[in-house]
Amino acid sequence: MTGLPATPAATRNATRYQTPVALLRLTGRAIIDAIGGLFGRRPRLVPLVGARGTVALLSTPDVLDSDRILNPGNRYPDWLQSVAARSTLAVGFYRPGRVASEVQCPLLVVACDQDQAALAEPSIAAVKSAPRGELVRMPGGHYEPFLGGHEHTVAAELSFLRRHLLEQSGTDRSGSRTAELAPHAGGRA
Repeated sequence: MTGLPATPAATRNATRYQTPVALLRLTGRAIIDAIGGLFGRRPRLVPLVGARGTVALLSTPDVLDSDRILNPGNRYPDWLQSVAARSTLAVGFYRPGRVASEVQCPLLVVACDQDQAALAEPSIAAVKSAPRGELVRMPGGHYEPFLGGHEHTVAAELSFLRRHLLEQSGTDRSGSRTAELAPHAGGRA
């Protein structure tokens, strides 16, 4: 799991990077889509990412290059990077950190210190309250786990899966583990 984006703090932060008119248009589309959903209509889609002033779920500076990052070389031309407009209505009320202390399965959270869409601090607080929470913290923005921090992220995820799925480690399951990744100098880590 990368970040826990939809905390009230993250929602407030994200609105700083959007215009009031675009927020109103997004809300209007979301309400229309939600009403349509009650009548069985297909979702009205909005872009996952857009520049400031456009109707989109995210418009923070660190997400604007999502096309290149999430679909390099346009390998998946049919993949729509969009979400149902109705889903945006619940985003501001979604608070995964409130129930993190109740998560009994192992929980891995990757938090990026300069992430403007999924703020690091709420994610860090949530993972600390999870009984079996583990944190990987790294420098960088929202998509850093797919960019220069990719190898570090994959290594941490594989280690987590090996420990918890293969039970190869005698890790104390009652405590939280924290890993900090050293900053990396440009390019591959």
